[in-house]
Amino acid sequence: MTLFGLVRHGQTDYNLRDLFQGSSDIPLNDTGIQQAHQALDDLPPVDWDVVVSSPLQRAQQTAQIISEDHGIPFGGTEARLVEIDWGVAEGRPTREMEETYPERSFPGREDHQAVADRGYDALEDLERTYPGKKVLVVAHGTLIRFVLSGIIERPLPSIPNATLSLVELEDTTWGVRMIAGAPVEHEVRVVSREQNPRFILEKSHLAPGQIAAEVQESEAGR
Repeated sequence: MTLFGLVRHGQTDYNLRDLFQGSSDIPLNDTGIQQAHQALDDLPPVDWDVVVSSPLQRAQQTAQIISEDHGIPFGGTEARLVEIDWGVAEGRPTREMEETYPERSFPGREDHQAVADRGYDALEDLERTYPGKKVLVVAHGTLIRFVLSGIIERPLPSIPNATLSLVELEDTTWGVRMIAGAPVEHEVRVVSREQNPRFILEKSHLAPGQIAAEVQESEAGR
């Protein structure tokens, strides 16, 4: 079984200004740098074997800070972990664009199912490279949300900056154990690794949704 820790990068000025960021290559701001230093604080200790990241600089910066702070080898970047391309919405205010284009139907937007599928592809290939290891993956809020939403089969809220989610992969069984720091227990087996898509991402999952029932229940019991 390979354990993946999915970490969203720290804050950027686009995050601070509530702009669609997507595939735009924006660096961390000072808050984001501090968040990266604190990303693994107050979490159960895990002996991570390696950290890999999206090639976008905000993710690479976060990964390299974590690598240096915790002595975890940096394993480089994985192109399929880049954030969704929001098309014409990139760099524009979230509210304005959502009012102009209902259901986030932005011209030029990357297909949401394709984003989730490349996320699953990347994790499966990392599992082949690091079988049975504990792998930190620093990526992006929407990509992480799509990957998790597909597995648990329901919409999720936005993934906060510099938070950790846990996914286990063994053969064709996927398990979600944590979402943005909240414990979750959800496991599903797909027919084969050739099954594509592995999980159907509904159109309703495109925008952040309500907190998943498992997360609500877990939070209530904390």
